[in-house]
Parts: sequence; C-alpha cells; structure tokens
Amino acid sequence: MLHYIKNIIQVQEYAVTCEFNTGETRTVNLKKIIEKYLRINDGLISQLADPNYFKTVKLDSYGTLTWDNGVDFDPDNLYSMSEKETASL
Repeated sequence: MLHYIKNIIQVQEYAVTCEFNTGETRTVNLKKIIEKYLRINDGLISQLADPNYFKTVKLDSYGTLTWDNGVDFDPDNLYSMSEKETASL
C-alpha cells in the first residue's frame, strides 16, 4: 500500500503528528535526520533545526510534509519511521 498524509494534526519540536490514508494517527519524529544533516551543514535539511522554521511545515498535494526551502520526504518513508498514537491528543 502506498501511504500518504491526509492531515497534519500537531507540530512539536522536530515531530509532526499526522493522519495517514490508513486512518491511523501517527507521529513522525525527524530529530535524528535533522541532527545528521546539521552535522554536515547541508544547507537544506539542516535549516529544519530552527524550531520556528520547522513549525512552518505544510502538507503538499502529494500527501507529504514540505517546507518552503524545498525539503520534503517520501510519505512511505515517513509512515515507516512513524509511531502510531494510542491516546487521543
């Protein structure tokens, strides 16, 4: 099954809680990825280390998370690395 995000529910520091097309609410924690790219100062993903910039995340028409600098992530990968929420927010 191809996964995509239907809705952003909540944005926290380096984590985004989303509703996926499976009907599940899952949280994607991007902290490790951001820290990795911050160490090499890649100029794009490392910009997400700024908590205020991270919070500007949007949902694009393909059902994935994106930022104005062009950073986006494959929604199947986001689903795979996410954790299912068990309690309501």
